[in-house]
Amino acid sequence: MEISFENLKKIDTILEKIEHLENKINKKVNSLLNEYAKKMFYEWVEQDKISCMPSYKLPREISPTNTIASIPKSLYSEEENFDTEYERKVVMELSSLNNVRWWHRNIARKGFSINGAINAYPDLMVKTESGKLLLIETKGDQLENSESKEKAETGAKWAEMAGRMYKYYMVFETKNPGYNGAYSYEEFMRIVKEL
Repeated sequence: MEISFENLKKIDTILEKIEHLENKINKKVNSLLNEYAKKMFYEWVEQDKISCMPSYKLPREISPTNTIASIPKSLYSEEENFDTEYERKVVMELSSLNNVRWWHRNIARKGFSINGAINAYPDLMVKTESGKLLLIETKGDQLENSESKEKAETGAKWAEMAGRMYKYYMVFETKNPGYNGAYSYEEFMRIVKEL
């Protein structure tokens, strides 16, 4: 049996439509799974099935693969390099504050994480002279989206459950998107100076 060129084109078109439909179905299924995970996470938090327990300890030494030059008040002699200039700006400002004892660049996906409906890996850890531990996620304004919102809300819930000595901040360059845990850089710096 011989297949014509026109029939081959029809088969290609059908296969493209099937692939497109498969992608749409996968996207919808993943969206529904994420919604369900978020719903159950907050329900279990409310039912006290999930609690916040101290289990993370800062390592005595770290081995960053891409290091930065020393910046005042760094917890370690070498820190992981910054992902963005904005992140560097935040650290430089924090390290100049009198009430900041130390800061640490959390090594992505290897250091501290907040587990919830989704996992959040804050960029920075900061200890104040008053003993408060701040977890900070820096975000360019262009990254204000539903994933950032979920991470900020998860971080804010973690801070609420962890107690008064723990704070979470998702810090956008200029805007405050208005959801729990998110701040503009200006608002964040005004708050931190008083902690």
